[in-house]
Amino acid sequence: MPDRRTPTRQEPLRFSITIVVEKDEDSYHAYVPAFKGLHVDGRDENEALVHAQEAIQVYLDSLVMHGDPLPIGPDCSILSEEGVSSIPTGAILRHLELQWPSLNTSGTK
Repeated sequence: MPDRRTPTRQEPLRFSITIVVEKDEDSYHAYVPAFKGLHVDGRDENEALVHAQEAIQVYLDSLVMHGDPLPIGPDCSILSEEGVSSIPTGAILRHLELQWPSLNTSGTK
């Protein structure tokens, strides 16, 4: 039986990565809490997100090149390893985080 941690072929992974975008005077600042040192800016929110997406790809490529592990945690998680749908080049992916008043009203209890 093959070890699931050692794939026999390259399988695409789909991630959920938190990107925080904040207004910063006349521009926007974006950073990725899971990726130490990853900070970018842009003239508007969308440009900051595009720059963050490009920087994330470079960061991930660097991790692979150096054999470093992925920083899996609350701000970077693997969604699935199978059935990954194609994401168009240039698409902007967003992670939305909301505050909910109470766990009792969330419908999970």
